[in-house]
Amino acid sequence: MMLHYIKNTFNHFIGNPRQLFWFFILVNLIPCVLLVFTEPYSFMGKVILITFPLGMYLAVYSILKNVGLLQLFLIPQLIFNAFQMVLFYLFGESVIAVDMFLNLATTSVSEASELLDNLWPAIILVCVIYLPTIIIAAIACKRKIHLAPAFRKKMVALGIMIALISYGLTFTATNFNTGNYKLKYDVFPVNIYYNLRFAIQKWNRSILYPLTSKDFKFNSIKKEKADNREIYVLVIGEAGRAGNWSLWGYDRETNPWLSKAQGLVLYKDAITQANATHKSVPLILSAANAENFDIIYHQKSITEAFKEAGFTTLFLSNQTPNRTFTDYFAAEADYHRNIRPASTGGIITQNNYDTQMLPILQHYIDSLPGNLFVVMHTYGSHFNYLERYPREFAYFTPDESTEVEVKNRQQLVNAYDNSIRYTDYFLNNLIQMLDSTGYCSAIYYSPDHGEDMLDDNRKRFLHASPHPTYYQLHIPMFLWFSQNYQEQFPQRYQTAIKNSLKPVSTRIAFHTMLDIASIQTPWLDTTFSVVNPAFAVRRRMYLTDHDKPIFWYNSGLKKQDKKMIEKNHLDHR
Repeated sequence: MMLHYIKNTFNHFIGNPRQLFWFFILVNLIPCVLLVFTEPYSFMGKVILITFPLGMYLAVYSILKNVGLLQLFLIPQLIFNAFQMVLFYLFGESVIAVDMFLNLATTSVSEASELLDNLWPAIILVCVIYLPTIIIAAIACKRKIHLAPAFRKKMVALGIMIALISYGLTFTATNFNTGNYKLKYDVFPVNIYYNLRFAIQKWNRSILYPLTSKDFKFNSIKKEKADNREIYVLVIGEAGRAGNWSLWGYDRETNPWLSKAQGLVLYKDAITQANATHKSVPLILSAANAENFDIIYHQKSITEAFKEAGFTTLFLSNQTPNRTFTDYFAAEADYHRNIRPASTGGIITQNNYDTQMLPILQHYIDSLPGNLFVVMHTYGSHFNYLERYPREFAYFTPDESTEVEVKNRQQLVNAYDNSIRYTDYFLNNLIQMLDSTGYCSAIYYSPDHGEDMLDDNRKRFLHASPHPTYYQLHIPMFLWFSQNYQEQFPQRYQTAIKNSLKPVSTRIAFHTMLDIASIQTPWLDTTFSVVNPAFAVRRRMYLTDHDKPIFWYNSGLKKQDKKMIEKNHLDHR
């Protein structure tokens, strides 16, 4: 009896074209309704979040008389809706950003599978909502459930009128983060199609990089030479946040080795320029910066500047190749070794620890003559944290839970802190290796960005969110100078110490490394070199999702973030 009732109700629903029409529209409006509660818009801005897409859908769903067929054509929009719902689960706000689309293209299957394992509640939810919608659309299409011509004309006229009025109202609305309000940036689903187009254009420009940069020259020269061999190493960490380094005041001992190292200069007030790896790493490796990002498409990396100055260059990586500028920059080195090979079929990568790069570096130090410049791209503290260190480094326990849930936070923090201790061990071994040579050596270290760890009531996790958090921005940064370097270039060493209390960002990496190595080029700006007396404090900028510079304190930070900024005394003037 019950089955018969359900069947009759379903057939009645399927057979009513107007009910189907409104059902499909309501299903597509779900993300728009959720955005009303998450986005920092004025009242009118929130109203437009509903009214403009409503008008658009009223007109679009009236195009064909077979409403089920039209919904089948619009399955891609359902996919975007599902993507948006998962994004809500992960970050709790914003729309599918440009970086989200690019992350899909640059993230390895291994990394993606680790993340998807923790998104299953959101994935189940979108399947429950959108798979039945597709099934209903298919049945309605097959049964040729048609809308009446008069109804379609009425809905087209109504939809266009609502959309036009909503567009006019955008001039009265405000996005409190940006100070303005535009359809292409602020209204779903218009903004996701704009972001997709922007991402495709950006991807296409990056593919052309070998051609657009092939004739570029830094015209760099080495203006001063040490009495003996020089070795300079630029180490890029991964997902390392300053708040979990004991050298930065963390109450757990996560830096037992570096805390005893001599020649270390810490920069306590350092932030990243971007919170997504495909942007943040190239910003460290090039003269490009948040205020002038576009030059990245035409210039080569810091590796090329060192090559022109007579250095042999080496790029060691424990990161999966991801078809970004980082791969192009790595290929510019004289020698390039990646210790994270893909398994059979090239899909799943093999997990290796960062310390496995050290014997390779020692080999090149021993076998190559002359001055060396080395880039070491580590895997640092990338999720899944448990896999970033050997079991004998499980200092904080228990640490084996990998499910991202509030109840497991302590275990996740334990694993993350263990990964920091292992990074500490790796960096200390690198320092000892260089120190034992007696050569003139120096190291620059900073992660590409930080990490969220379910820190407050927002329950944010990982990084690369459309809007950063304090935890993603504040990073540990330091320089190390060998005793030989300190003796030969004492002024630079003392200047580095003098500038260590000043606010900095990853923008200093390119200029500081060149200046440390006494390399002169028209692209060197000594006002961004912390080893130069000309270093100047400036407002630090953050690179937005659309590659625009914005003052980092105005990058969408919430009250929880600003409280942490005040607590840790970061300069935000």
